[in-house]
Amino acid sequence: MSLDILNKKYDYLIVGAGFSACTLAERLSNEMGKDILIIDSRPHIGGNCYDYTDEYGVLVHKYGPHLFHTKMKRVWDYLSNFTEWIDYEHRVLAQIDGKRVPIPFNFNSIENLFPKDKAQNIIAKL
Repeated sequence: MSLDILNKKYDYLIVGAGFSACTLAERLSNEMGKDILIIDSRPHIGGNCYDYTDEYGVLVHKYGPHLFHTKMKRVWDYLSNFTEWIDYEHRVLAQIDGKRVPIPFNFNSIENLFPKDKAQNIIAKL
């Protein structure tokens, strides 16, 4: 059974244009040769993982920040067909006695807080 909208026949109607829906549409279209119609109440694809560049050239995450990580090369390679990646490194620092140290507390934190010989002694005991 096909869906006929505006004299165009579609094999599938997908409601919502988030990641799952877009992936399903892409796979049905490219792997099975199906005609897909995606509808969404928003004027963009990607669901809550949507960003745009404003008039000042600033990248705005409309619905909040979105981070992606995976150890699966297959997933990374697949998604890389549809996006450019921006490297991001998250660092949390605490201020202790006027010095900024990494959190969670680690050997670098000890080395930043104590004189070298005392820091080495503490690290050796740990």
